[in-house]
Amino acid sequence: MGEPATVQQYPDLVNSPLPVFFLQLGSNTSLFFDKVIKQAALFNGKENVFVLTDTHLDQYKGYNCIDVTPYVTREREFDKVYRHHSTNPYFFEKTCFDRWFIINDLINDLGIDKFVYADCDVLILEDLKPVYDRFIKDKFDGSTMFFQRDKESVTSGHTSFWNSKLIADFCSFVVRKYTDEPAFNKLLEDTLSGKFLDNTNVSDMILLDVFRTETRPNVLNLLSLEDEGISIDFNINVAYNGWHNWYLCNKVTGIKKMFRKADGLYGQIAGEGTKRTFSKFYTLHFQGYITKPHIPLHVTAKSYNERVANRLSANSHYISRRLKLFKNKVRRSLLNR
Repeated sequence: MGEPATVQQYPDLVNSPLPVFFLQLGSNTSLFFDKVIKQAALFNGKENVFVLTDTHLDQYKGYNCIDVTPYVTREREFDKVYRHHSTNPYFFEKTCFDRWFIINDLINDLGIDKFVYADCDVLILEDLKPVYDRFIKDKFDGSTMFFQRDKESVTSGHTSFWNSKLIADFCSFVVRKYTDEPAFNKLLEDTLSGKFLDNTNVSDMILLDVFRTETRPNVLNLLSLEDEGISIDFNINVAYNGWHNWYLCNKVTGIKKMFRKADGLYGQIAGEGTKRTFSKFYTLHFQGYITKPHIPLHVTAKSYNERVANRLSANSHYISRRLKLFKNKVRRSLLNR
């Protein structure tokens, strides 16, 4: 099973002013994850970026890599109470929950008080430490992203700040919710009714939304930083970013259209008439099978040759995935005749 992490093993993590965690479990590595961690390290410091994984450790040897196998195999109360109510595969949905328990146990073992978590398809375009220092430190326990429509709401943690109290509280809440039969049945009923903006799979993000609304944790809504000229992307596939702004999208790919300036990537705010108004993006979230191929087009290339190589790679994967989807569609059509 292996031994839990120790302070002596990971001095860089213990000494990091704000560690950035990416968690990659299983052998199916997220497309262009290598470019994601390279981009994060470029602006946040290689010494502050950590890959938490249980396989292919050699792939990340150029970065701080933490073997979380002892935490993946650890038996927890949640394993006994979890019930799968999702059209997604069991491994995928359960792993989405497990990541918070894994990170909670890891930081407890190492005495880490705060960190940033980012999904493996999130491109971090700027240094997040100044964001933490200015807007979260000594004010909040962490952050989420959420927006509401009437009585419906959605919350995400794909880019989020946490302290040890916040993640411990969330993990405890999840276990309690699954253990309490009437409470879980109500959650399932609400989910199937489309209360969470038509997300009908019981997921960790729905539990995070319920955690936010029921316990009222002391968290900052990262989407509100739009008022400060800082855009944290909720989903690059969606024009509305959850606060005030709607952004122009590429007519072919449907994703937010980015404009590269000397100091970073900007999205153009829609509905401003003849005036072109832009907002700087600190992260971009490439959610979806057909969206991930666009990651190389948005990284910070250091040379012309790298930009060309990134474009060729992105276009190749995009076309390949489009063709695969088309073939699957034709195959299904033939089978349904």
